[in-house]
Amino acid sequence: MAGRIIAQYAADGMVLSTANIYFTAHDDGGARVFRTAQSATPGQETELCYQPDCRFGDIVYADVDGVFYGYFFALASGTTTIRRIPLAPQQGQVAEIVKSLPADIDIVSSHGNLVTDGSFLYWQSDTAINKMPIQGGAITNLDTTPLTRPVTGLRLVGPNLIYAVDRVLYYVRADGSSTTIPPLRALFNADAGIVAFAFETEVITELIYVADRNGGIAVHSANGTSFVQVPGSAFITSMADANQWTQMAVAKLASGEVEAAWQLRINADINSYTFTIGSNPRLALANASGVYWLDDDGVVTYDL
Repeated sequence: MAGRIIAQYAADGMVLSTANIYFTAHDDGGARVFRTAQSATPGQETELCYQPDCRFGDIVYADVDGVFYGYFFALASGTTTIRRIPLAPQQGQVAEIVKSLPADIDIVSSHGNLVTDGSFLYWQSDTAINKMPIQGGAITNLDTTPLTRPVTGLRLVGPNLIYAVDRVLYYVRADGSSTTIPPLRALFNADAGIVAFAFETEVITELIYVADRNGGIAVHSANGTSFVQVPGSAFITSMADANQWTQMAVAKLASGEVEAAWQLRINADINSYTFTIGSNPRLALANASGVYWLDDDGVVTYDL
């Protein structure tokens, strides 16, 4: 069984709303923002904006003064900006620049690196965890970090912003009230560099799922650590939640040859499943309808 393609584009960023998907994509000419239904098929998407000679990245959405906007990274002429676009389709919409950013941000290889609580935008640069009012304004440095590329993405869990630096998973208060030094805010130390993580509750000390570069997924709580997936059996590329992730699995055939396959893995209480998917899967997201991800085929889903 394989995934169902929703839109066939070289997609770079994606966010789920109640029934729609908003995603950014690029080609040799420029970058676009699209809206499509989660039940759509290729060709049904609506283009919200286009900019030539540009690359868009991660996208989120928020209700600002009664208008829903999509906020996204954009890279043009060597300058990275955060832009916004009204999500109700209008002919000839142009994305408004909300803020020009320092050059130390990777919008190409990092995914899930822009999040919002509706009032502020948050992202991880090469040197810091950053916060900015959603309508623009001063950038606040919530935490200073060493260089980490590609960024594994940020998650808002309750009042905390979660991020990874190499082998360590940290938290910092989104309101800027953290006063302790980073080592005292460490949640988990992995055996190798962290590539993805997920939480099952809004309590950050309970049930943390961390995937590392060796292919292992550890589940950590106050009671200790165990492995959901042992190291060495796969390479994790993204986690939609604690029980669904994309990976490259490697198997040794009876002939002695090694076979590799891109997969979606669904870990269930009784039975677990893997499905073959397109190459280079990234940015897996999930809701009650299914799990969605980007790969070389475009925007893809597996309906639950």
